[in-house]
Amino acid sequence: MEYTDTDAYSKLPAEVLLLVCQASDRKTLGTLQHVSVEWRNLALPLLWRTIEVSDWEHIATAATVHSLYGRHVRAIEYRQYRRRRGNSAGTLSPQIPSTADGKTKTDVACEWLGLPWPKVKRVAIGAWPPYNVARVQSVLSSHFPCLSVLVLEGAAAAWIDTLQRAVTTHPNLQGLHITEDNRALLPPAAEMFYKRLETHFRFLVGSSCASLTHLTVPCSAGSAAKLIAELPTLLPTLISLDLRQVDAGSVNGLFINLPLNLKTLKIRGQYPLSMRMFEPHIRVNDINTSGSSSVSHITTVLQLLSVTGLRSEEAAHRELEQFWRPVLQRKCLSLTKMVFPVAHPELGCLISRNCPNMRYLRFMHVGSSIDPFLNDEWVSELTQLPRLQYIDIASSNNDFEGCSLSPRLVTSRIWNARSIQMMYTSRLVLSLETLELLLSMLPFLHTLWFTFDCSSTPASEKIGHSQRENIHLRYLVIHAVISSRPSRSAAGQNIPEPMEALSKCLQRFPSVNRCRLPMFTFPDDQRHWLQCQFPGVDFKKYAPPF
Repeated sequence: MEYTDTDAYSKLPAEVLLLVCQASDRKTLGTLQHVSVEWRNLALPLLWRTIEVSDWEHIATAATVHSLYGRHVRAIEYRQYRRRRGNSAGTLSPQIPSTADGKTKTDVACEWLGLPWPKVKRVAIGAWPPYNVARVQSVLSSHFPCLSVLVLEGAAAAWIDTLQRAVTTHPNLQGLHITEDNRALLPPAAEMFYKRLETHFRFLVGSSCASLTHLTVPCSAGSAAKLIAELPTLLPTLISLDLRQVDAGSVNGLFINLPLNLKTLKIRGQYPLSMRMFEPHIRVNDINTSGSSSVSHITTVLQLLSVTGLRSEEAAHRELEQFWRPVLQRKCLSLTKMVFPVAHPELGCLISRNCPNMRYLRFMHVGSSIDPFLNDEWVSELTQLPRLQYIDIASSNNDFEGCSLSPRLVTSRIWNARSIQMMYTSRLVLSLETLELLLSMLPFLHTLWFTFDCSSTPASEKIGHSQRENIHLRYLVIHAVISSRPSRSAAGQNIPEPMEALSKCLQRFPSVNRCRLPMFTFPDDQRHWLQCQFPGVDFKKYAPPF
């Protein structure tokens, strides 16, 4: 019996087809919507769930998009901004940003936000503060009855009236995110005006914000410190807190008072943390005591703790003694996700000993004070976490020292973290043989970022056919290539050693369907050759950090 692919898919339940669409990217969804009416009905709501206005302001009008796809839209964003000539901080009389038809950015924002979007629950406006804030404020207050998340970027003082009206007119508001965006391009006069304003957050008082559960606030704003100190009283239902710009100028008088139900705490800034910021009365000599209520809250209630920002070696060492050690020396059974600004060998031991439920670990930077020969020892402690699923060790670090990891991390240790699915260790050196050994210990690994060693001679296959079927590796990111042998000639062609080694790797692991290659090691002609040899793999170039 002959049947087409469409007939085969029609036999599947609609729930299965929906799962296929939810696991697809935007490019695939754009293709699926042209297959049939059934696929189109499933793909369109996912394609048009979020609208980025800057992608459509020069292509289609707001009325056209609203009439065709307005019933699918759940979020509207107007956050991208492209620098225009004459609109820089060094220009005395900057040009007001406008579109091709002469409309200002405020006109475009009001045109899109002024239409009735009955299902929109999230609005994000950022990267530039509109020059006529009152117009945008009136549109936001009179529309969007179901608004639950509001994101405003730029000068917080410019948006303060808008925030106050949004809180009072939207009783179901759950997320309020106020950020000072460094990309905001203001005229010099407006920039000086907003810097002189005092930003007050006293409107977050009373029953009008009783439903607020997520808050992002810049600590550089005027009354942010007082707001953070009174959070348990003002916002008792808060479960997520994101503090921005925690720098030396904003730390004086900053008291972080954690609400009882807080589950997520993110702190961004260059100033090192200390337990004195959570308990000002604590003495320096008693900073490592176990009776601290803030330490108890962090270790028993918080599920995600993220601290990011540049640190000097001295500041990172002081932060380790005054914050991380008092926190991690106790059992942290509730913490499942952690982000550290700088890695330290002591952190690996503390995490493996006291954080048995850790699932997500990321180290933003690795200081030069760490001996490269000791990296394998403290990272090997993390491989013993039984529930770890994501690990990133300074893969995006632009410092030259990075975090060099040798193959001994794989060959001399048995990994207990068999649940790892994503592994971003850009300076972990792996040959084809050690890569097979790693995959035999991590059967659920589907994303790997590593340094490919092509200098060693490939050995015989260590993974049988039955074991290879259980490998879930899908995405390879090659940070760099180590090569020592000269290019060999095969089939009358000069095939470079990296390309030959990568070909053998892809032949052994046919499950790989995406591969990112360093643009300087694999030029366009080599990527084209690989694409012809492996048509099922999507090869893309990128500039790796060094």
